[in-house]
Amino acid sequence: MKQGDIIYRYRAPDELSPQRLDEICRLVEAGGGVNSRWLRHNLEKAYLIGQAEIDAELIGVSSLKRPRPEYVQRIRDKLGLDIEGFLERGYTSIRPEYRGLGVGTELLGGLTSRAEDYHIYSLIREDDPATQKIALRNQTVKILTFASELTGKELGLWMPATTAAELNLNPISEKEIP
Repeated sequence: MKQGDIIYRYRAPDELSPQRLDEICRLVEAGGGVNSRWLRHNLEKAYLIGQAEIDAELIGVSSLKRPRPEYVQRIRDKLGLDIEGFLERGYTSIRPEYRGLGVGTELLGGLTSRAEDYHIYSLIREDDPATQKIALRNQTVKILTFASELTGKELGLWMPATTAAELNLNPISEKEIP
């Protein structure tokens, strides 16, 4: 298996069949770490969904979501950061047998390049070095960390280095990620 065998597609949710959205939801849920309560709703309202396929089989997914207003307000109140009008990169999940092949890096890069004039951020668990490595490979930086009441985990808020500089936000220095 090599990267050239993988087909990447980037589609608005209304361009996907209900069955394909079901398949995407199942892959995201299988990856763990995501509260499925808002999953389908958030994907249906997403800006763009990236998919990686081999022979029409879904092997990886990521998306640019539109954060719900109450979530934007919660981030503003808790962190003092205004993400109004941003897109959240999230719901990234790669089938285990295809991890380490650059699928996540390619999906993130493809989504970022298609974000047009939107700013992007992502929340990455502090105990998830694989996703942090993908973020670093795509020139994103960690701006802050906080404890999530929803997950009970420490999260980092990441964004492209160019966005952080444009907004005068100083990245947190990253130690070597294992």
